[in-house]
Amino acid sequence: MTEPASTVAGFLGVKFAAVIAGMAGAVISLRFIDDLSMFGRVLAVLTGALTAGYLSPAAGQWLGVSQPTENAIAFVFGLTAMNVIPGLMKLSEKFASDPLSFIRAPHSHRRKD
Repeated sequence: MTEPASTVAGFLGVKFAAVIAGMAGAVISLRFIDDLSMFGRVLAVLTGALTAGYLSPAAGQWLGVSQPTENAIAFVFGLTAMNVIPGLMKLSEKFASDPLSFIRAPHSHRRKD
């Protein structure tokens, strides 16, 4: 069943079910984060919800899974987004500061047997 485009999720181009599953995951993940302000908590839930809303349909299509499985993926994205995104941002900053070093880095750690 398709969702009406008049909803906020439809306006943003995401699936409502994915946003809700991601939001639920993000809310649960707040239990494990101690030092966030109220604004930080709201931002964290929005981050989890939007990450799930945009990434889980793509992941579900790529993996060829059912809608319930896609919703489970959305929940996991929401649960982990607040931890994964800072790591991705650090990788992005490292790449931006020295792209060639970043590209060569995996090769420099090979063992020479």
